[in-house]
Amino acid sequence: MRILALAATLFLAFLLFMTGARFILLLLNADKTNDIVHWILSHSDFWVKPFANIFHIANHAVGSSGGYIEPASLIAFIVYAVVGGLILSVLRGASFGGGWGRGGILHHGI
Repeated sequence: MRILALAATLFLAFLLFMTGARFILLLLNADKTNDIVHWILSHSDFWVKPFANIFHIANHAVGSSGGYIEPASLIAFIVYAVVGGLILSVLRGASFGGGWGRGGILHHGI
């Protein structure tokens, strides 16, 4: 179970990096011809698309720099952080004996 918790932690970290980096790169109008920027934007698109137009909020330009706020990537980051955190807490509780089970906080009456 610990290996599953570790794998889930690494996957969540990667997912949060991709969606967070996408948001920042678009906000700062990073050069899309750069290999790293292009790779992050093209590979994070899959994880952000489900949240596009979820609240019918359009992208908003920021200043004269050409950057913009993409609400879909921000919403994706928040949703993945919350849901991923809940999943990780369940996995860690199951693998390390925390929570409701034997040896956990509630078992000791704390």
